[in-house]
Amino acid sequence: MDNLPPAPRLRGEIILDVFTHHSLRFAGAPLNEESEYGDNERLAYLGETALQTAVTWVLFSKRPMLKAQELESQKAEILSDEKIDTWVVGYKLREKVRCSADAVASLTTPRETRLLFTSYVGAVYAQNGMDVVHSWIASLIDPDHEPHPVSNYDPESSFSYKKVKTESMMNTPPPPATMQAPPPPMNPPPPLPNPLAPAQPTAAFLPLFNQTANQRRLVVEYPAQFSGPAHAGRWTVQCIVNGIEKGTGTGASKQLAKEEAARQAYYAMGWAPRT
Repeated sequence: MDNLPPAPRLRGEIILDVFTHHSLRFAGAPLNEESEYGDNERLAYLGETALQTAVTWVLFSKRPMLKAQELESQKAEILSDEKIDTWVVGYKLREKVRCSADAVASLTTPRETRLLFTSYVGAVYAQNGMDVVHSWIASLIDPDHEPHPVSNYDPESSFSYKKVKTESMMNTPPPPATMQAPPPPMNPPPPLPNPLAPAQPTAAFLPLFNQTANQRRLVVEYPAQFSGPAHAGRWTVQCIVNGIEKGTGTGASKQLAKEEAARQAYYAMGWAPRT
């Protein structure tokens, strides 16, 4: 839908956390400890709170003021299943989801639709803070909304859909302290290659490999060795699957070497075609 404001972009491995469906995890699977945020259900829990806060504040800031009953009824309408589905369709979020063949039909249910959207909101909050969530949601539900200043808000941020007025607003009350936002990055890094396309050689393979191996109940180990002087040495990491070496990576850091080993193993296991 062309009338939707652009959604804030996500960066790095959190994209996998948002768009990997629980159908790809076997029952009782532990959280992926390699992931910084866990999984999409954890992000959805965070995102639901952020979304509720943003919508509440936009309605609370309306003039003339809305009564409490009006706030509640309008909030319920904005956050209805139909409205959430409209946003998911407009941003084409379902097309990005990785899931099992049996779970495709369930992606359109109200529960899965809301989980998908709120997990995206949670990821935006986790990477950029509440200010960016508020700016995006405000523009999404009310294009004419004039936002009140909020803490650490950067009017020049590339994620902002609308700029804040520059006039003095010292007497404007601050937003409800429902959530304490982490400060947004001063210089957001450029978007990384999309890890949802595993055939790309520069994509992040480590979390994807670990998750796939976990689903198949394979035992994965990463023995590592360091060689050379402390200031200029190199790490060598092997990816051992059920006792068999499937990949070896080297790099200036242990994490880079581990990522290369996982990438080689991903191809060696036949989980992605070579290009």
